[in-house]
Amino acid sequence: MFFRSTPQPQAWFASSLLATALSVCALPAQAQSPVTIDCSPNSLAQLNTGQPSSTNPAIDSRWRFQYLAAYAGSSPANWGSFGDAAIVTSRNASWTSTPANSTTAQWIGLNAWGGQPYVDGANFGNIDALFQVQFNLDPSVSLGSFQPSMTYSADNSVVDIFINGQSQLARGAGTWGLPQAGSANQFGYNGFGGFRWLTIAMASPDWQAGANTITVYVKSGNPAMGFAAAIAGANACTANEAPSAIPAVNGQPEIGQTLTGSYSYADTETDPEDGSTAGTRYQWVRSDNASLTQAAQGTVLQSGNTMGASGTVTYTTQAADDKAYLYYCVTPVAQRGTLVGAEVCSAALGPVKTTTPPQPVTPKAVPLLDIWALLGLSGLVAGWGLARSRKRPQA
Repeated sequence: MFFRSTPQPQAWFASSLLATALSVCALPAQAQSPVTIDCSPNSLAQLNTGQPSSTNPAIDSRWRFQYLAAYAGSSPANWGSFGDAAIVTSRNASWTSTPANSTTAQWIGLNAWGGQPYVDGANFGNIDALFQVQFNLDPSVSLGSFQPSMTYSADNSVVDIFINGQSQLARGAGTWGLPQAGSANQFGYNGFGGFRWLTIAMASPDWQAGANTITVYVKSGNPAMGFAAAIAGANACTANEAPSAIPAVNGQPEIGQTLTGSYSYADTETDPEDGSTAGTRYQWVRSDNASLTQAAQGTVLQSGNTMGASGTVTYTTQAADDKAYLYYCVTPVAQRGTLVGAEVCSAALGPVKTTTPPQPVTPKAVPLLDIWALLGLSGLVAGWGLARSRKRPQA
């Protein structure tokens, strides 16, 4: 039966030389960059186990590993540091050759043989293992509908799954119905044999936008330890809205003046603006109309990339702009999500005027008197003086 729970013996390794090799500890940890899960087809397949690292094909490029002493407890408080997970290339003879019923997922574990760690020359016996993958969840993915489907194989059994450090078993969901979770002998379940893989849908309230982790808690019986998973699903995604801009123009609507164009940038999903040479675009536009909504409705005078909302773009008015209206039109561009927003133009600036500088006033010349006018004026002055003297009182 599919959910048969009768324990099956695991095969010992072929030689004592190979067993001695298992005493090698986990590979040194290497830096790994989490992938981003978005709405593109097969995005979740990036999380399949056994994808070789580009710098070291012997280790998994996504999943990490650590083992715990027997019955250390499933609380993250008892976990140590994660190291690299080795890709198992010389698997235990009891393990299925198609782990997780997948053509791309591979077994991973402590080492290339899928063996348990050795201490003082002997296996621990029944011990615990943790397998963890980190990834980023694109904001366009709907958290309420995010439900990746994981088909997995394990030696011996998966008994809990942690989403961002939260035990799903503790949430009372039975870790989505894992048959071995909570059983009397969690080490007795054969999750490594042919056709013994299981599939679960990981719906959880603990998913979050941005960084996420899946940690799989495995119970492992002597002498082997391993895990394999193929993850799939179609992500439900919210519509990503395009970015928007509100442009404005500052300056005097006069010929020869330098105008400054600016704008504010906004995006509902907080997708950052593309301020590169391929990003947000601008156009200075002239029109005879006092109302304009698109640059195509006027004459484009100057165009280019804004290099981001923090910068400004200038335009110096020309004689041809006389009596016209000027506009600053912006097409916002985001770095991700829906990239290009609608073009928006500023309010009209104008009409542009030609100003005539004030001219200096030329003083008028005082007219000159000829000789006859001067003689006449002298007679008048003399007569005025004689009249004044006659009016003086006598002493």
